[in-house]
Amino acid sequence: MDTLLIATQNRHKVGEMVELLAGLTVQVITLADVEPGWDIPETGLTFMENARQKAVAAAKKTGLLTLADDSGLAVDALQGEPGVHSKRFAPSDEQRIAKLLGLLEGVPAAQRSARFHCAVAIADPDAVLTEIEETVEGVILTAPRGEGGFGYDPVFEPVGYTLTLAEMSMEAKNAISHRGKALRRAADFLHGWLGPH
Repeated sequence: MDTLLIATQNRHKVGEMVELLAGLTVQVITLADVEPGWDIPETGLTFMENARQKAVAAAKKTGLLTLADDSGLAVDALQGEPGVHSKRFAPSDEQRIAKLLGLLEGVPAAQRSARFHCAVAIADPDAVLTEIEETVEGVILTAPRGEGGFGYDPVFEPVGYTLTLAEMSMEAKNAISHRGKALRRAADFLHGWLGPH
């Protein structure tokens, strides 16, 4: 059986990814399995640059087929911030949300549009095999709602829905989310790349 390395130490992300890649006949492992504590620096100016950096570095170091993603939130009223700094915006999810809501205090609902981006790169030790980008549009609420998800999910309400991503079931969230859409495309690519077993 082929091995697919997911280049992350983020256990929330791994849980979502394993579920979305469930149809693949691969053994899925993470950086925590092969190199505990190894965090690949994200120095790119775009989500895709960061995803590519992580996929290439991990594939070269381990010799394994590697999938890496970079994702984050871009808020129009903040000129696209936190963007690629979404994870580094503040030390914890609660602090990130508090900082975001503080910056948006007084901004009317009509001007609180935002989107989640997800960039996925798949590489082997020799080359980047494919790159995928997806988004989900929504608005930033004035207070968090819901216990599920992670990151900014409790304050992000997708367009056309009355629930935040944190109020949705994992299945419902994955059906519409930036990461769900990107990883379904990644799974399709990997099915073709790995071929029948």
